[in-house]
Amino acid sequence: MKEIAGVIYPVPKQFVNRLLDEKRNVFVKYIPKVSNVKIAPKQKVLFYESRGSKEIVGEGRIEKILFLTASEALEKYGNLLFLNRDELTEYSLAQPKRNPSKKMLVLVLSKLNRYRDPKKFKKPINMNGQYLSPEEYEELFT
Repeated sequence: MKEIAGVIYPVPKQFVNRLLDEKRNVFVKYIPKVSNVKIAPKQKVLFYESRGSKEIVGEGRIEKILFLTASEALEKYGNLLFLNRDELTEYSLAQPKRNPSKKMLVLVLSKLNRYRDPKKFKKPINMNGQYLSPEEYEELFT
């Protein structure tokens, strides 16, 4: 397996703003398979503005990775979550296969940073995200 610097996740503009501007530093996402997660603490998560500029607008450093249900995440992190209670409930019910016991990826982040100049990425970013090699990460800044 090639080395991974981090992952790019698409996030609607209003939620990206909460992460990067309001410093609500707990990101949650349903992923297809928990066993497929290849990221680790100290790696980066980059945020692709999915309903806006369609560019990578900022990043954070992964401090902790957990797998919790929506209610567990809300109980543990409350107002630190980038989604409020109603948005989290709506997100949790958006797909027929999701139920209250389904675990989601929970990333506790530090060093949240909005880029002065958003970055274009050479590949499309789908809802599952895109792993990023160290070389691809460096290319964003050259």
